[in-house]
Amino acid sequence: MDGRSNRALKRWYRIINKRFFYDELPSNVVVRWAETGEEEDIASTDIASSTRNSYLILLNAEKITTRSIKLSTLLHEMIHVATFCEDDHDAAFELWRVRLGDRGAFLKDALIKGQTLF
Repeated sequence: MDGRSNRALKRWYRIINKRFFYDELPSNVVVRWAETGEEEDIASTDIASSTRNSYLILLNAEKITTRSIKLSTLLHEMIHVATFCEDDHDAAFELWRVRLGDRGAFLKDALIKGQTLF
């Protein structure tokens, strides 16, 4: 089940997409908190099972204890969207990570005043 996006998480998805991905990512991505037992890791991204949505990003609220962890995890999962879920932390993923660094995503104050994401 893909479900509906959490409004706050989807808002952050849009902000990060615009600011650091230059609106290159699809808008029809479901971004939500995982239900109990649905996600064991901190987060995951998969191709959505719904025909209306392109991807499903699940964040595990039990493992995300700070705002910076939430946003850095979301940014990480958005790289998986950018690589079409075809590159599991290999060359294409690394290329996007470097590109986002060049675009300022990891600078202090980029998303949270007084903090860096990594």
